[in-house]
Amino acid sequence: MKHSTFLSYLCLIGIILGLFVSCKKQGAGNNNRAGSSPVVPVDGFVVSASRFENTMTATANLLPAESVEIKAPVSGTVLSIHFKEGQSVSAGQSLVHIDDRIWEAQIKGYKAQLVSARSDLERKQQLLKAEGASQDEVDKAQSTVDQLEAKIDELFVYVSLAAVPAPFAGRVGMRDFSVGAYLSAGQVITTIAQASKLKIDFNLPGKYVGQIKVGDQIKLLAGGDTLQAPVYAINPVVDEASRSIQVRALLDNKTGLAPGDFAEVELPLDVTDRAIMIPTSAVVPELGAETVYLAVNGKAGKRKITSGLRTDKYVQVLDGLSAGDTLITSGLMQIREGMPVKIRKTESFSNL
Repeated sequence: MKHSTFLSYLCLIGIILGLFVSCKKQGAGNNNRAGSSPVVPVDGFVVSASRFENTMTATANLLPAESVEIKAPVSGTVLSIHFKEGQSVSAGQSLVHIDDRIWEAQIKGYKAQLVSARSDLERKQQLLKAEGASQDEVDKAQSTVDQLEAKIDELFVYVSLAAVPAPFAGRVGMRDFSVGAYLSAGQVITTIAQASKLKIDFNLPGKYVGQIKVGDQIKLLAGGDTLQAPVYAINPVVDEASRSIQVRALLDNKTGLAPGDFAEVELPLDVTDRAIMIPTSAVVPELGAETVYLAVNGKAGKRKITSGLRTDKYVQVLDGLSAGDTLITSGLMQIREGMPVKIRKTESFSNL
């Protein structure tokens, strides 16, 4: 009797242990099933249609509207200097006066000879009428007059060149000589630059030759300012070495930029009023396709897209998305279609 009771206790204990182990395994199984699809917190991007300008940035050279080295047109000693280094001068203003006294003296001498030659020509013309002189004598007298007049004109040119003028209004540079110095023909006197207007010189890849024309406005970034300038010239030939085209715009220099300052230009290439732009980081490339993940009713959904224009941060979506869609932009390596997700923060194209 005692033996039978002991066996009953053992059976009861075994049943209780079996139920305990079974419940424990069932609870563990339920926990595993619940943990297989946890809700993943992600960042979102709300799709919207916005105005988009596809721009290109290029480094620009700022050049004076006019610039030239002023050189001595004739040789001679400097009698006077009429400019100060770095000052503004007007067009036609005399900068340097080279000694022209020899030419002035020669002009006086030739003028005296010319008076005599003209008298001789008139006398022989009168004699020709009275058959007292030949036509050959008259022609020689005329030739003498012509030669003297030409010589005087030549000397007047030298005299005018000796008073070296500014070719246009601008600011002159430095000089490396003084009064009394001898200048050889061709020796640099100074430089002059007109910086009230600046040429903006830059190059664009040749493929953009059809997307820019004379009159287009470019945006100039220089000296902390953003300025507008119209394009006035485009080189019609693409450079063979760089495969680029040279473009020039003209800036009314009211901010005091100096030629040679560093500058960049931004050129709008394409403008779309209602473009759907998304971050490039949201695009998941696949074999032969581009996809994105959307948050739809608390779950991740995959969708194929057709892309268009690209920048370093954004990509234009031509097909596959609509305004109001919410893209998933974080954790894309772990996201799978149908996985529960929770948007913790959202952004849009307008506030990026």
